[in-house]
Amino acid sequence: MPTKRSLSILVLTLALAIGSVAIVHAPTSVTTIRTPVISPASPTSSDIVTVASNVTSSRSTIKNVTITYTTDIWKSSNITVVATYNSTSTTAKGQIPALAPGTHVEYYITAFDNIPTKTVNDNSGNYFIYNVSASTSLTSISTITYILVGVAIAAAVATVAIKILKAPQGKSKRAKSTSTQDQDWNRNSSP
Repeated sequence: MPTKRSLSILVLTLALAIGSVAIVHAPTSVTTIRTPVISPASPTSSDIVTVASNVTSSRSTIKNVTITYTTDIWKSSNITVVATYNSTSTTAKGQIPALAPGTHVEYYITAFDNIPTKTVNDNSGNYFIYNVSASTSLTSISTITYILVGVAIAAAVATVAIKILKAPQGKSKRAKSTSTQDQDWNRNSSP
């Protein structure tokens, strides 16, 4: 006949065994962060860069997504921006501000679901990267425009000057005609 003590041990053992099986066989939440795409694809120093990635979770909903980036190869600083997440399209989008020409940017994406599970896509430790090129400056475009307008004005002035110089030289109209007073004076002075 089992004693109270052996019955308690049996129930406790059975409870632990069932709990262990439930934990081992519980489906895990798998959050997937796809390879991000940046827009524009070749950013310049005047571009805000939009980073977009497809983020899904097999068992839970996505709570938030962040993009962490550095401009000094993770030496002293990094900045984290919160991305917007559209649960219908499962797309996360975040923006990295315009940076100086020649800047090397490295970034990775982190997603948190409601389990809570944290998932990181850092391109297998190589990070996602892009380089900022110099932008086409409106000042340089304006300078070119001013030069072209100046050349056009100079050409027009030169054309008018050449036409004036090639015109036949003659007496001016004032020298040819005499005033009415002069003609009257000449008539009155004749005998």
